[in-house]
Amino acid sequence: MIPSALTISGVDKFYGPIDRGVHAVQNLTMEIGRGEIVALLGSSGCGKTSTLRMIAGFEEVSRGTISVAGRKVHTLPPVKRNVAMAFEGYSLYPPLTVRENMAFALKAAKLRKRDVDAKVASIAKLLEIEDILERYPSSISGGQQQRASLGRALIREADLHLLDEPMGQLEPQLRAVLRGRIKHFIKERGLTAILVTHDQTEANALADRIAVMEGGVLQQFDTPDMLKQRPANLFTGTFVGEPPMNVFEAYVGT
Repeated sequence: MIPSALTISGVDKFYGPIDRGVHAVQNLTMEIGRGEIVALLGSSGCGKTSTLRMIAGFEEVSRGTISVAGRKVHTLPPVKRNVAMAFEGYSLYPPLTVRENMAFALKAAKLRKRDVDAKVASIAKLLEIEDILERYPSSISGGQQQRASLGRALIREADLHLLDEPMGQLEPQLRAVLRGRIKHFIKERGLTAILVTHDQTEANALADRIAVMEGGVLQQFDTPDMLKQRPANLFTGTFVGEPPMNVFEAYVGT
């Protein structure tokens, strides 16, 4: 049995008073093994980003528990969770160059300069941002900022890597290339990654299992093949797949 990297037990997220506010995530229970890549897939407002932010510690858990590598972390501040996150909104440090942004966590961990430089160079090559390492976030495009943010997350040694729409700003051809590279990078190092996306192609290409969410409720958590072959309900059957499954009204004869 694969050891658990993440356990989410009975988690609720309310924006506003508990049981009276907006119920963004409802009684979510999931277990993710070490070395797995899992995609949280769903339309806008389904609860996937709220789930990711609760794991990272940027949103409070209204009810339930979250454990990372066997430690209960849902009451800990983000810095004590040993979780790396690439934000959809980039969140780079404006006064630092791309190189300095990517190296920030490594320097804080007191790694030797030559080791930091080697890691930054390797990730920059992977993401094709070698030519912007000395530039500042304000002087590069949204897609370049997104790759720098992704690089800052991937470079860290962490129990979990959380990726929030990590390639949403990239042109299709580059996205297709980077999907394969990033999956190989994660698998080669035995990292555990959770990806938030509304892009089914991205989820299918990267993830070992996909958690389909709608209305704050986990609809099905399974492999890409099983989601298509044995959908758990009508929503999953019509949401997953391009083109989606056809649905016809039928009557059961007696």
